[in-house]
Amino acid sequence: MRKKLFKSKEKRKQFIMVFFAILVGGVFLLEIIAIPLMYKEPESNIETPEEIAEKFQTQWIFEENLTEQEKQFMIQRGFTIATYYYISDSGFFELEELVKSLEGQVILEKVKSSETKLELESIRDFVIITDFKEGIIFKGFCDTIYYPPPDCASFGD
Repeated sequence: MRKKLFKSKEKRKQFIMVFFAILVGGVFLLEIIAIPLMYKEPESNIETPEEIAEKFQTQWIFEENLTEQEKQFMIQRGFTIATYYYISDSGFFELEELVKSLEGQVILEKVKSSETKLELESIRDFVIITDFKEGIIFKGFCDTIYYPPPDCASFGD
């Protein structure tokens, strides 16, 4: 013999409506509780000007990506940011020696990439170099660095 859970259709209908209302209310309640717990304040990696200046005080060549904040800070202070994108270390030209010879006016950022190019950015100009001939690279630096060396006069403006 089968026992009925509800004696009438009305009681069953009423139970289903209450059950559905509790279910929906529970979902909304869990959502209200869960969303603030899931939200995490983005970490702020904003550096102070003193921290940025200290980082670049003794080092001009970086194997790591510089932040946009660091780049803009140094560009505003008259530096040229040279971002060298390379596929492999083989065939690397003497860019580091050139950076060292420019007496701290250039900051070199080396970035492993799927293409090879050199981006030079400063207050004066933004240059992209894909042809790595010595004269083209030197002219790019002459066009971007704030205090170009006397050798740059041979290129003219």
